[in-house]
Amino acid sequence: NSTTVSQRNSNLTSSSAKNRHACDWPGCTWSFKRLEHLKRHMITHTGERKYTCSYPGCGKRFGRSDNFAAHYRTHNK
Repeated sequence: NSTTVSQRNSNLTSSSAKNRHACDWPGCTWSFKRLEHLKRHMITHTGERKYTCSYPGCGKRFGRSDNFAAHYRTHNK
């Protein structure tokens, strides 16, 4: 994961009620202010990769459409 320690710490559960969307994955202590951020985070646990690159000979898979789109642009450079 490419997040820095300070970025991760800003998302971790603390005694603050600001982060009300907690990850319930066993052993995970992350929580988020926004539900969509928790949903995006859950992909790291489930390994879901529903976006597959259709470029001939590639076939890489991605969990997020924005990551897939950025990847696909590399084929057209």
